[in-house]
Amino acid sequence: MKNHSLPLQLWELDDKGFHAVVHANLQGKPILLLIDTGANHSCFDTHFFTNLIGNDSIKGSDEHNVGIGGDDFETVIATISNLKIARVVIPPMEIRLLDLSKVNDMYKMVGFSPIQGILGGDFFKKYRAIINYDNNTLCFSK
Repeated sequence: MKNHSLPLQLWELDDKGFHAVVHANLQGKPILLLIDTGANHSCFDTHFFTNLIGNDSIKGSDEHNVGIGGDDFETVIATISNLKIARVVIPPMEIRLLDLSKVNDMYKMVGFSPIQGILGGDFFKKYRAIINYDNNTLCFSK
């Protein structure tokens, strides 16, 4: 396995917290991915995904999901290909599709760009990803 790293951007939401994001590429299109190690699965925005890729890679609905606030929400299972992170092509991986519009509305309100997806715990485990806050990088092995 080879080690890779890419810059991590820290978006300060207020004086007490931040969100970490990375730049990536999907189907040759630049995208922003939120880092969320607490998310079970990597996710993409349903609208963005279906507009870019269509419905062919959608497998079906996930049965039950609960967010950190305890709210139930619906996701759709899909397979993603041609995802590039740090110039590394990630093999096809199963993801979840969900509506990220409320998250993106919040980002717009505080002056940040919309995200297209979330890198979740599945990516971190499979690729032994590590967040290095000393030099603001995301490191992973493939």
